[in-house]
Amino acid sequence: MTDHRREFLAAGAAFMATLLTETRIEGQAPTTASRPVATKDAPAVNLDGWQMTATEVTIPPGAPPGRKHRHPGFVIGFVLEGQYSFAVNDQPARTIEAGQMFFESFDAPGEVHSASANASATQPCRFLAVVFHKKGDPVTIPG
Repeated sequence: MTDHRREFLAAGAAFMATLLTETRIEGQAPTTASRPVATKDAPAVNLDGWQMTATEVTIPPGAPPGRKHRHPGFVIGFVLEGQYSFAVNDQPARTIEAGQMFFESFDAPGEVHSASANASATQPCRFLAVVFHKKGDPVTIPG
């Protein structure tokens, strides 16, 4: 693994860890807790000339499914609230619960994100998607 790739993945992991570990309760000092959420081998890419874009996505309850799309790199996602249903290529849709991670296009960047929806008709779904992509590439490409 190159030093650039190692540093980039470490920065992404540190970013996600910060979101997961620091909790602030009003009127109290921050507390830190740590729990493993997921482990996955890193994709076999050279990350020199790449960047990371983090996007918080909110899907209201009962919203129609998102359009087919793809990402030019790979995606690490974390469901913050609700239930997120997604599928890549011809795979069946999976539902990811709040507190769980999902990975997309790790083995083949550019796979088609064939389903993307809130799995609940009554509760919102909110997730963080961190897309690793080459500098200058769009984050999302229509299906």
